[in-house]
Amino acid sequence: MLRAVALSTLLVAGLAAPAFAQSASNLVGTYSYTGTETDGTPYTDAGTLVISAEKSGALGLKWDSGDFVGVGQLTGNVLAVAAIADGKNTVMLMNVNADGSLQGPWWRRTDPGSKGTEVWKKK
Repeated sequence: MLRAVALSTLLVAGLAAPAFAQSASNLVGTYSYTGTETDGTPYTDAGTLVISAEKSGALGLKWDSGDFVGVGQLTGNVLAVAAIADGKNTVMLMNVNADGSLQGPWWRRTDPGSKGTEVWKKK
């Protein structure tokens, strides 16, 4: 009986794990990004995002040569990002896709609307 319970627990744990677990080091690199503002207005141009490994173990993010900066932590297949954009605190939850791209919503303090999105594609 104990063996059956142990095997069942391992099976459930294996099914609950992400199908393509990521490593933070896999995300390091240069990306092209597109998206929408919090009011749903599309960005006018694609931009450049650089993700680097920080000494702390977190990921450093710089959009457009450092105009916007942030820090990220990968948990499973979700990259949680805290950033400063236009002098306002910004939070992002980026899903890591099987093809290596990331996409997800973002919110900026005091901005009206909740339709901010970004898609990042590795160059």
